[in-house]
Amino acid sequence: MRSQIIIIVLLVFSLTQCDLSSPPTTFDEEPYVSGSDDIIYSMEISQFEFDFLSQEFFFSVTVSSPIEIAEVVYNMGISGSPFLALNDLGQDGDILIGDGRYDGSWRLPDSMSTYVDSLWTLEVIVRNQAQDSLGETVTLQPERPAPPVIGAASHLDTLTLLTNGLVLDTLTLEISHSQGLDEIRDVSMMSLKPDGTYANRGQPIPLYDDGGSVVFYSFEGIDFTSGDSLANDGVYSLLLALAPNNLNGVYHWTFTSRSWLGIEAIPVLDSIIVLPAGSLSRSNEQFVGLDGVFK
Repeated sequence: MRSQIIIIVLLVFSLTQCDLSSPPTTFDEEPYVSGSDDIIYSMEISQFEFDFLSQEFFFSVTVSSPIEIAEVVYNMGISGSPFLALNDLGQDGDILIGDGRYDGSWRLPDSMSTYVDSLWTLEVIVRNQAQDSLGETVTLQPERPAPPVIGAASHLDTLTLLTNGLVLDTLTLEISHSQGLDEIRDVSMMSLKPDGTYANRGQPIPLYDDGGSVVFYSFEGIDFTSGDSLANDGVYSLLLALAPNNLNGVYHWTFTSRSWLGIEAIPVLDSIIVLPAGSLSRSNEQFVGLDGVFK
């Protein structure tokens, strides 16, 4: 009995003297330590779009890797063309340094502008320092922006010169756009005179949708505006003023319009006949400065 008591006492003593610094058993929970193995090697083309104003493709490639990236290259799917490099250094189109996003752009050559609405392919290849490769290909077919649409012109078909004074009429032209009138940048015309030369010194003659708010010139106490009656309604106007010294004959007109993206409408042709006055009995030097559609 005494020996049993001694054994129990020794056992309790040994347990109380256990080294608390001893290594944990397999049942102890080990702390989590984050490491590079948690980063997955991946790439994604996160943006691919086309800007018609600059005629450029813009794209971004997001890359993550546990080891350093050796190169990121791209090709726009043009047969025989070499791969071009992207960078994450904030240079040559890249926006931010070291953000894992490789930004780039590619301008459409003028010789290929007619193919803008074709199906374009962007291929990107990523390689790390271990020469592990990742690749992705995406396609884009830009939708060609709609041009303005020119309606029929409204004006008198025939005007007759006066021997003394101005002959006036207002030319109106209705313009529309599928995305709204705000898409219309300008409206103009070229006026080919009976002698084979262009009026306004060969420069386009603008039409206005300004409600007649601007006075272009004054004559004998009368202010002359564009002749437009209501601003921003899509009806563009131009006051036609014929002086006695203008040429008679047929004037051929070509109307054009552009959107803010530079897309031109299909031109519309028209003409007007100017008949001579009965006689030119006096000098008309006061009309020399009256430029525009007829001079």
